[in-house]
Amino acid sequence: MVKRPVIVFLDADAIPPLLRSGRERVAAALETLAADRITIVLCAYRTRAEMEGTRQSLGVFHPFVCEGGAVAFVPERYFGSPIHNARAVGGYEAVEFGMSYTPLVERVRRVADRHSVDIQGFNDMSVAQVAHECGMSLLEARLAKLREYSECFRLLRLDPVAEPRLLAGLRSAGIETRPANGFWQTSRSDGFGPAVSVLTTLYRVSLGRTVTACLGSRSFESALAPHVDAVIDDIQEVTSEHRVERAMAEEHDEAALLRRAHHRGLESRTLRARSAR
Repeated sequence: MVKRPVIVFLDADAIPPLLRSGRERVAAALETLAADRITIVLCAYRTRAEMEGTRQSLGVFHPFVCEGGAVAFVPERYFGSPIHNARAVGGYEAVEFGMSYTPLVERVRRVADRHSVDIQGFNDMSVAQVAHECGMSLLEARLAKLREYSECFRLLRLDPVAEPRLLAGLRSAGIETRPANGFWQTSRSDGFGPAVSVLTTLYRVSLGRTVTACLGSRSFESALAPHVDAVIDDIQEVTSEHRVERAMAEEHDEAALLRRAHHRGLESRTLRARSAR
């Protein structure tokens, strides 16, 4: 029996612990996954430049999602034919879901000015400043500054009254924020979900019936649960326990879905909605 392809959307922030277990072990695991028709799609809040280093380290050269879901980068001709409405950039087809960097920075600045709050963003800082403030090497800071769809900023003066007012103003302007290493990371996108859904469609058009799963932090898994077939605890579950196949078999089993919701701490109504599709 031929195994169905499995696409695992992996939170890239979960990768450092994997690397600490040994690069040889990780390489062997990835080779096993490839042999079992399991594809890893990396997802992160990092920039394309930062993610390219991670892809090189792991030897994973599939599509990847950057800057909190604002863009998916697909290697040229990865799916055979060109992707509709994608933008060619640096050997990739960029499928965009967020506002590009310059208009985003301008909008954040306008909202800050409207609320009379002085801010400092990566756009205003040198590589050396970013390295110092974020505890990065100069190379890491240079890669972090190569932003295309998100901006990181902080208030120049701590103000417990002005800060929540500014964040509320940004939300009203359609800009999402999240804390990031002493800064606020902003983007105008709806998170990882839309990018994951589009990539899933592209894989299914290319490969036929496929199974999707996600692995990462609780917030990552909660956000992706409505968009994938299974949430897994460990990458080894895909091969050793075949949990993804079991999850698909359970897809119409309401009791099983509720048990999984309780186990993972996810809201039952989210899984019910997925079961109803």
